[in-house]
Order: sequence, then C-alpha cells, then structure tokens
Amino acid sequence: MASVELVLAAVGAADLCLKYGKRLIQAYRALKNANETIEEKVTVVEAIWSRTAIQVEFVKRIANTLEPDHCRIHARVLGILLAKLSAAVAKIESVVDPDTSEVKKFKFLFNKSDIEEVIVELEQWQRLFDPTWYLILRMGDQTVDAELSRPLSDFSGSTLVSPNASSSSLNLRPERSFTPVQRLRSTILEKPQAGIHISLSESGLDWENATSIPYSTTRVIPRNGGEKKRRSYLVDIISCTPDLDVERTRADATALAKKLAQVDPSSFGLLCCNGLVKRKDAEKKLSSLSLVFHMPEKTGQHPTTLRDHLLHSTGLSLTRILNVVRQLAGAVSFVHTCDFVHKNIRPETIIVFPDMDDTGSSLGSAYLMGFDSFRSVNFHTLRAGDAAWDRNLYRHPSRQGIFAQDKYCMQHDVYALGVCLLELGLWESFVGYRDGKAVLSDALGLTLDDFGFLDGKSQADMLSSGNSIKDHLVTVARERLPRRMGDKYTAVVITCLTCLDKDNEDFGNEDDMKDDDGILIGVRFIEKVLLKLGDISF
Repeated sequence: MASVELVLAAVGAADLCLKYGKRLIQAYRALKNANETIEEKVTVVEAIWSRTAIQVEFVKRIANTLEPDHCRIHARVLGILLAKLSAAVAKIESVVDPDTSEVKKFKFLFNKSDIEEVIVELEQWQRLFDPTWYLILRMGDQTVDAELSRPLSDFSGSTLVSPNASSSSLNLRPERSFTPVQRLRSTILEKPQAGIHISLSESGLDWENATSIPYSTTRVIPRNGGEKKRRSYLVDIISCTPDLDVERTRADATALAKKLAQVDPSSFGLLCCNGLVKRKDAEKKLSSLSLVFHMPEKTGQHPTTLRDHLLHSTGLSLTRILNVVRQLAGAVSFVHTCDFVHKNIRPETIIVFPDMDDTGSSLGSAYLMGFDSFRSVNFHTLRAGDAAWDRNLYRHPSRQGIFAQDKYCMQHDVYALGVCLLELGLWESFVGYRDGKAVLSDALGLTLDDFGFLDGKSQADMLSSGNSIKDHLVTVARERLPRRMGDKYTAVVITCLTCLDKDNEDFGNEDDMKDDDGILIGVRFIEKVLLKLGDISF
C-alpha cells in the first residue's frame, strides 16, 4: 500500500480540486446572462465537471488502498488539474464583480476566448485522467466494490448538473449509479454477470455487400434490411485456421467483445463493440469469429486508414497529428486495462474518420482496430510469426520472424506504438504500396537485406538484424524528429522503441513490471508516455 505521505498528497490534491471546481462552476453561472453562447457553454462545463468531481471524490475515498506508484500518479494528475482549475478560476473571476456577481461587460469581451478555452482544457485533462482512473477497476480490493456500490447522490459532483445535461463515457447522471462502471469492472476481472449479451446472428449483416478499406483488413459491412439508408459496421474477422487454438480464441474474443461493448469512442480511441458473430462452414465447423463495431457518431462515414493518410495527405497541422497520437496512445492504455495485448499495431490497423466539418483531406478522429491478432495477457501466445517485413517492422526484435523468441507482453505493443509515433511525427510512410503489395519506402532508409529473418538465418542472426532495425529507428528519431516535433515528443518515441532494453530506466525489465493486479506497467505507461504527450503543445 502507499505510504501515509503519498495518500495525504493525493487526498489533499483531490480536496483542492473539488474546492476550485466548485468556484469554477459558480463563476460560470454568473456569466449565464452575459452572452447566449456562454450560456450554452455553462451547461457543458457543468456536465464535464460533474463527471470529474465524482471521479476525483472517488479517488479520494479509495486513496489509502492504492499501490505506491498508482497513488503517486493520481497525485500528479490531480496536481495538473489543480493548476488548470486555479488558472481558469482566476481568468473567469476577473470578469465577474465580486460584490454584485455581475459581469464586467468590457472585460468579458476582452477575455472571451480565454473563458471558452477552459472547456478545451478540462476535456483534455479528462482524457489524460481517464486511463489513470480506469486502472482502479483492475484492483482486487473490496473497498473499490464498496464505493462503486454507493449511489451517486453520495458524491458532491452529482448535484452540479441537471438530469437533462449531456452525460459522459461513464454514463453518470444524478439519478443513476455506478452500474456501468461496475459492469466494466466485472468484465475486466472476469466475474460472472448477467445482462451482457454479445452474440450476434450471422444473418444480421449483409456479407455479400461488404466493402474494404484501403490497406486494411477491416471491412465495412451494412446491416441486412430494406431501409434505404442502412447502418454499416466495421468488422474485424478472425479466421479459424488449423494452427489456431479455436476454443481459447473464442473465449478471448467473447471477453474482448464484452469489454469493448462498454467503451466511449471519444474517450478511449476505440470503437464500441456491437457484438461477436460466429460463422460456420458447410460442415458446421467454426470458420471465423467476427468482432462487429459501431461507427462513431458525429463523424463522416467514409473511414480511411492512417496508412492512406501517410501516403497521400499533406499539409496537416502538428496539432491534428498530436491529437491522433494521443488517441492512439490512449487506446493502447485501455486495451491493457482490459487485460489484452493487441499484437497488430501499425498504420494499417488505425482507422481514421473525418470530422463532420472536414473535407476529408485532413485528419479527423483515429481508432485502433485490427483485432484479428489480439490475445489475453493470461494466455501464453503461440510464438509462430511470419516473414512479412512490413508487419515485422512494427514488431520488437524478440518477436520478429517465423518463430518469435519471447512471449508477447504489453511492452511489445508499446514498441509498435513507438514505430507508429515515429512515422506520425515525421509524417512519412515507412511502407509504400505498388500493385497492391507492400514495398520499402525511401523514408525508412532500409533495404530487404536488413531484414535477416527473410533469409532463413539462425535465431541469433535474426535477433541481431532485428536489433539493428530497432537501432536504426532510434537513430532516425534522434536525428530527424526534434526539428519537427520537438525534444519532448522525440523522448517519448525513443522511450517506446527502447522499452524492453535492459538500460531503459522508464520501463526496465519485464519482470520488474509485474504485479498482482497488472497495474504497475499501466501506471508506467501513463507516466512515461501519456503524461508526456499531454505536456506537448504547438
């Protein structure tokens, strides 16, 4: 358990956040009559802070059960919130007369952009806080269950917003409970529960009219039905090949579908899963498992891959690129929170939807897909791989080639993330395509001879070539990233690429990252990747 000093630091930060949050709401309410736009914003702020206050108070109540690293990261993230709240309160209170609570009209107009920026700041912080908060659901401590069983009326934040205000990914409103969170916790801890049905009928989708997304194995499949504008879904198909442990994969796919059925796409960089389709062949044997995902709301309905954007889109702002980076990193964090490793992170498995107001030429919202290779962290993965250089480029040296040397762990996903972040930062594709086949890009600076596993060499030689590729990517990051993305971004990329190096002080040895609840590696990822990405601005 965390020391008394750490617990007091977290609790103290939580108390101050709740205090300043209350002042923020009071100041915003004083602005209601100043401007119609601001009046609408007040409702948004109330909804955001209602959720935040409930989560912050929850952390305060269970702080003494947190492990040291988990408690420390909560105190740090709450400290970031406190700084944002105190700055926001100072700005907003500067336009309100403290004696009459009336708005100083001239000063309000002068500071209007600062006031509206508060909403953006709170939303950005919430996305930073969510991974830390959701790690709590992995804890086996009964105190967590006891607090989740309390009605929301016990939490101060529940009184801040009207029942008709928009909800959040927690789906929390004053008249509701923590039931959605309890359900997610039960699925993460694999506790038996009723009421979650994810099996879908094969006949519910129009498989004959499935369309492909360029460079992706994910399919867009419309729902069967006679309506003119049929809803479509994104579908990842897992083929039940002879070398696959079908029963284990079916159990894992069912568990993953239940967990992803409860996510909010805007918070996690993952799409909400509608369910699982089990297709059979003519002999009634299971031929495939298909994970069916809802399209995101408030986006254009023509998805592309990140690879497509890297190959064809130009002139994108660094802010847009950084938003995609944060979404992708958040998705990796939540997949781990759900007790899975992805095993297939690369630009082909990152699906991008344009924003509604976009022409399609700029980046919108990105979501991690490509779940055809995932597995539970508790299942010893098959070490069979493949010789596809374009896939192996995103694999750690110990996982490259036909026969991988190490079992798969979260750090292998972190490495793949690092390669993707390098491409995103440079905005250059390491993989090109000619006649539908992957070809080496000049931007990568490697040849096929550098991929030793293609020549049937010994495992030692293959590991050596894999390490050479990794070292090359690190060199590219050090030499080319700083002038485009800055030193902070470069440091994150190098941390990801070297996360399994023995001298990496951020992640260290894999065995050092193991704990009973699987929280330590998640905390380290939040601290060394998510927080540092959150600290970057352009």
